[in-house]
Amino acid sequence: MKTAKLVGWSQIKPQRLSIVSRKQLESMSIEPVYWLIALIPLIAYLLLLGLIRLSGRVLITTGGRDIAAVGFSVAGLIAIGPGELFFPKAAAGVFGPWVWLALATFYGLIVSLLSLTSRPRLVVYGRTPDQMLEPLLQASLELDPEATSDPETLQVLLPSLRVHLRAAGHRAIDSTSIESFEPIATTVFWEKLLGHLRDKSESTSAPTPRRGGMMLVIALGLAALVIWQAFTQRQQVVEGFREWLWR
Repeated sequence: MKTAKLVGWSQIKPQRLSIVSRKQLESMSIEPVYWLIALIPLIAYLLLLGLIRLSGRVLITTGGRDIAAVGFSVAGLIAIGPGELFFPKAAAGVFGPWVWLALATFYGLIVSLLSLTSRPRLVVYGRTPDQMLEPLLQASLELDPEATSDPETLQVLLPSLRVHLRAAGHRAIDSTSIESFEPIATTVFWEKLLGHLRDKSESTSAPTPRRGGMMLVIALGLAALVIWQAFTQRQQVVEGFREWLWR
């Protein structure tokens, strides 16, 4: 009799475990609406950078704008992560979906604070630090006719302005950060340098081989996942978004 009971338990136990594990997997699965909210801003960011790098063009912007772009790309992840964890349910019960406007404004203020308080610099996409040394020198000559460069350290000296600039970044990656050793408080210098650097870098050639292909593949893969989720589970997406927006 004991053997029969053991055999019966051995037959029933795997079935119970499979049912429990299936329910746990269903409860742990991510709802389609969260895939869309989290990935759409990130896909837009990766597509833009991937196309710029793969096309051979150069994009030069300020460090503050670069931080703002990164903040936009992870906004969806913030919304379904910390946004859900610290969501003000009491305020949502009073103001309804308008509470999301307050949360978005609060997040925008945080990103703006990081952008404004970060160290001034220029960010270049599509060119390596070695490729940006000559355009940086030519742009510096517009500001200081006595500017000189050091190819070994990728630095540019502007003696009249007492400024040292460097093209920072990994030499094998087509992304460069133009930084200064001295703290430059005025924004006029960086605005002039940005304008001259954009003009001088237009004649530079794209790196060989061109980068950005893997970034573009990842973006297209994520976009395919989002489109598949949106079309195959349209009703769940609509209902999930309504429930997510109206608390």
